[in-house]
Amino acid sequence: MKKTHKIAVLGCMAATVGSAVYRYWMIRMPLKEFTRYALYMAVMDDEICRNELEGNQIGDEVITFPPKAETLQYRYHLYLQMNQAKSRRQIQKDILTMEQRLQESRQYIGQPKVQLELQLCKESDL
Repeated sequence: MKKTHKIAVLGCMAATVGSAVYRYWMIRMPLKEFTRYALYMAVMDDEICRNELEGNQIGDEVITFPPKAETLQYRYHLYLQMNQAKSRRQIQKDILTMEQRLQESRQYIGQPKVQLELQLCKESDL
C-alpha cells in the first residue's frame, strides 16, 4: 500500500512540475496583456512618426499621414506579429525605448519643416 501511495505522490508532483514548465515555456503572458502592449506600442510609434516626419518634404512631395484610425490598425497588427516570440521583459524593454524616443520626438513639434533627402542603397551596400 505504501508503494502505491509513493507512486501516486510522485505522479502528482511530476504533473505539477510538468504543467509549471509548460506554462512557463508556452504561455509567455496573458493575451489581454499582450494585446494591450501591442496597442500601446502602435500608438507610440504612430505619434513618433507624426512628430518627426509630418509636414516635411522629400523632393516635391509633402509627407502626410492617413487618419490615425487607419494607421493604428496596421501598426497594431504589425506589433502583434513582431512581438509573438518576445518575452514580457523584452517587450517592456522595447516600450521603455519607445517612450524615450517619443519624448525626444516631441522636440520637432512646432519646428519649421525641412526638406529631407532620400538615399536609396543597394542590398550589397548594407
